[in-house]
Amino acid sequence: MNLPNQAAFFARLANVVADLPIPLAHALTDGNVFTHDALYFLSYCLPLAIPVAAAVWLLRRLSRIDGPVTKEMTDRLFLWPVLFSAACLPSVPVMTQDLWFSALWGDQIIHGINPYYVPFTPERAGIFPFDDPPAMMTYGPLWAVVSALVMALSGGNVWLTGLLFKLILAAAWIAGLDIVRRIGRTGGEATAAAGLVLFGWLPIGHIYSAGEAHNDMAMVVFMLLWLMRLPLGDRAGPLALAASAACKYTSAVLVSVDLLYRLRMSGRRGLKDRLASYLLRGIPAAAFFLAVLFLFFRSPSFFDGVRGMSGWQWLQPVDVVRVAERLLGLDLAPLRWLVRGAFAAFALWTLAMLYRQPVAGNAWKAATAVMAAVVFSVSTHMWPWFMLWVLAPAALVPSWWFSRWIFAVAALAPFAIVPFWRYETGLDPFLTKTLPALPLYLGATLAMIWMLDRKDRIAVGAWAAALPQRLRLARLLRS
Repeated sequence: MNLPNQAAFFARLANVVADLPIPLAHALTDGNVFTHDALYFLSYCLPLAIPVAAAVWLLRRLSRIDGPVTKEMTDRLFLWPVLFSAACLPSVPVMTQDLWFSALWGDQIIHGINPYYVPFTPERAGIFPFDDPPAMMTYGPLWAVVSALVMALSGGNVWLTGLLFKLILAAAWIAGLDIVRRIGRTGGEATAAAGLVLFGWLPIGHIYSAGEAHNDMAMVVFMLLWLMRLPLGDRAGPLALAASAACKYTSAVLVSVDLLYRLRMSGRRGLKDRLASYLLRGIPAAAFFLAVLFLFFRSPSFFDGVRGMSGWQWLQPVDVVRVAERLLGLDLAPLRWLVRGAFAAFALWTLAMLYRQPVAGNAWKAATAVMAAVVFSVSTHMWPWFMLWVLAPAALVPSWWFSRWIFAVAALAPFAIVPFWRYETGLDPFLTKTLPALPLYLGATLAMIWMLDRKDRIAVGAWAAALPQRLRLARLLRS
């Protein structure tokens, strides 16, 4: 790809270190070490594969540990992701440039330009190592406020801008880890430890937060704060959920979980009274969201930036069906709709279970399933950092089979996106955007089965052994 602004940035950096006795500086800036495909894949995949393997092994090990998990073990499992995050702070985003989107949109705001209606200029983008075309803001209004504050503090300095965004998101990441630990300990140290590994030990957490500074963690930390406050029934919970949705709109769907849980927990009063009580409790949250929204909202075209992303298509479970269509030469449209609908149906089932049994564990499962429906059914594409949306609630129920599947997808997703990053132009999009979904989701399913604990593996084995008999019985009933 032609990235002149990014190349100019690294050329300036190379000039700074040119006088230092570092042969590697030439190889990384002016040389051609990573132009060879094998070296490119090795340099990217090997540093990812080692921590992913460690996280997978550790989660499986915790499922089979014989003795008790101590507080010291849990605290150590919390410490290592914090150290990983600190190690990622000096990194410069190379493959994705979302950090500079936030910087450019924040820069527009402090200059009196509404980024939801006016794209930034190519001239201003040239100040940063940024080569994407001008775009209008796609993030939520609360993140717009944060971006403007960062740019006001940094004065447009590239290094200070990057550092401030990274520090904010690293702090959000560490706060999210702490909330997972706090909530997990309500179910015991073993639950807290497994939750920390599930959420905190995969590279996508610290790399995409402290490393590349994607703003997803801003949404996620408020989501976790809402999940922590949900059993208490106070106004802080809805306020945290409103803040989450104001950072990135997707978490707004979790109002369904909040509503069902609160309706069932509000006693035996009539539905009308319970709804009125719920709405009154949510007034501060709604007022906060609308106040932040109307700092920027002027017309419905406010959402044009978000709508523009709906044309992207890659790495979705439905792409597995598209692979089969390509190989078989068939149109499997009903199966595509079935795959998309399965995640939505599963989310509805968990919501029904929550309504029947309004306990915290069911609320966390419902939140996981609802966010999974957004990522795997509603969204047309799946960037690896989107998995943070689902990993957060899944970490609160780490022994659940679906949480293990989410963990496995999150472990493999950064590898599946490599063909797209390397060969975005020049190759058939089927090979770079669609085909990688097959090893991603097949591998995640196999890894999930491998990570199940003994009881669940026995149950899966019994179900599989009984499946042929059930199929024969079903055919007899139909006949």
